Amino acid sequence: MRTIHLLGLLPAIALAAPAARIERGRYLVTVMACNDCHTPLKLDEELKMPVTDMSRMLSGHPEGAPDPSSEYKGSDMLIIGPTSTSFKLQFGVVYSPNLTPDKATGLGNWTEEMFLSSLRTGKHMGGSGRAILPPMPWPWFRQMTDEDLKSIFAYLRSIPAIKNEVPPPKVPAAALDGITAGTQKLVERMKGAEQTTGKKSQSRKGAPARPREGQ
Repeated sequence: MRTIHLLGLLPAIALAAPAARIERGRYLVTVMACNDCHTPLKLDEELKMPVTDMSRMLSGHPEGAPDPSSEYKGSDMLIIGPTSTSFKLQFGVVYSPNLTPDKATGLGNWTEEMFLSSLRTGKHMGGSGRAILPPMPWPWFRQMTDEDLKSIFAYLRSIPAIKNEVPPPKVPAAALDGITAGTQKLVERMKGAEQTTGKKSQSRKGAPARPREGQ
């Protein structure tokens, strides 16, 4: 009778799993500061400081918003635009993409497999497109577990769809091709490092415990 009782709980558990996954994704997106680049900033007149415009949550660089206007001086690596969604680097201007589930301008037509593959390979459209450009820290995200990445994708599919056409990066074709080729080399380098780390970890696990003093 106990087994039958437990089996009766399975449908409820199954129904709860998607909600738990979405909540996990919400937590990860929050603590990973995805809103810092993918949600535009606006000036809060009351606070007298810029805050994230959550009415545009994760919709990327606003269509028609200005590029960074400053010029490189000294040793600058990156210049950030007024909404904190456009970035001027040495090779051109990059825009934060729309992560909402809008089918025309966001991730609405992406599959879970495409999402995971893109963050594993550092390339758009599931690894078959151009390189994901800096400052997106995909090399760190690719080290996340499949379950965490699936949770993030589930959360992104659950948020309101916002139609916002983000412009393509203003990067010369030659530079983009070079970065895409470099991305593939970087992935291979990271895979080699991961294999080496894994072997060292296994070696440590297999090493005998050091005798205590006096043994």
